[in-house]
Amino acid sequence: MVENFKRAVEYSMFHNKITKKDLSDYMNMSYPTMLKYLNDPGLLRISDAKRLCSILNLSLTELINK
Repeated sequence: MVENFKRAVEYSMFHNKITKKDLSDYMNMSYPTMLKYLNDPGLLRISDAKRLCSILNLSLTELINK
Protein backbone atom coordinates (compact mmCIF):
# COMPACT_ATOMS: atom_id res chain seq x y z
CA MET A 1 0.00 0.00 0.00
CA VAL A 2 2.82 2.42 0.81
CA GLU A 3 4.37 1.92 -2.63
CA ASN A 4 0.99 2.49 -4.29
CA PHE A 5 0.57 5.69 -2.30
CA LYS A 6 4.03 6.92 -3.26
CA ARG A 7 3.49 6.05 -6.91
CA ALA A 8 0.12 7.85 -7.02
CA VAL A 9 1.50 10.96 -5.33
CA GLU A 10 4.61 11.10 -7.51
CA TYR A 11 2.60 10.61 -10.71
CA SER A 12 0.09 13.30 -9.72
CA MET A 13 2.85 15.69 -8.72
CA PHE A 14 4.56 15.16 -12.08
CA HIS A 15 1.27 15.46 -14.00
CA ASN A 16 0.31 18.67 -12.14
CA LYS A 17 3.88 20.06 -12.18
CA ILE A 18 4.05 20.34 -8.40
CA THR A 19 7.35 19.98 -6.56
CA LYS A 20 7.69 18.59 -3.05
CA LYS A 21 8.45 22.12 -1.87
CA ASP A 22 5.30 23.42 -3.57
CA LEU A 23 3.31 20.63 -1.98
CA SER A 24 4.62 21.46 1.48
CA ASP A 25 3.64 25.11 0.93
CA TYR A 26 0.14 24.17 -0.28
CA MET A 27 -0.28 21.84 2.71
CA ASN A 28 0.98 24.53 5.14
CA MET A 29 3.65 22.15 6.41
CA SER A 30 7.38 22.41 6.67
CA TYR A 31 9.35 20.64 3.96
CA PRO A 32 10.79 18.04 6.40
CA THR A 33 7.30 17.26 7.71
CA MET A 34 5.98 16.80 4.17
CA LEU A 35 8.86 14.44 3.38
CA LYS A 36 8.08 12.44 6.53
CA TYR A 37 4.45 12.04 5.43
CA LEU A 38 5.42 11.09 1.89
CA ASN A 39 7.80 8.43 3.19
CA ASP A 40 5.36 7.11 5.80
CA PRO A 41 1.79 7.89 4.69
CA GLY A 42 0.36 6.06 7.70
CA LEU A 43 1.22 9.17 9.72
CA LEU A 44 -1.12 11.37 7.65
CA ARG A 45 -4.32 12.47 9.36
CA ILE A 46 -7.47 12.01 7.30
CA SER A 47 -7.90 15.76 6.99
CA ASP A 48 -4.35 16.06 5.60
CA ALA A 49 -4.95 13.16 3.20
CA LYS A 50 -8.11 14.89 1.93
CA ARG A 51 -6.20 18.13 1.44
CA LEU A 52 -3.43 16.27 -0.37
CA CYS A 53 -6.01 14.69 -2.67
CA SER A 54 -7.58 18.07 -3.36
CA ILE A 55 -4.22 19.59 -4.29
CA LEU A 56 -3.26 16.65 -6.51
CA ASN A 57 -6.71 16.21 -8.08
CA LEU A 58 -7.12 12.69 -6.71
CA SER A 59 -9.84 10.97 -4.74
CA LEU A 60 -8.96 9.19 -1.50
CA THR A 61 -9.80 5.92 -3.25
CA GLU A 62 -7.36 6.68 -6.07
CA LEU A 63 -4.68 7.64 -3.57
CA ILE A 64 -5.03 4.38 -1.69
CA ASN A 65 -5.68 2.01 -4.59
CA LYS A 66 -3.36 3.29 -7.33
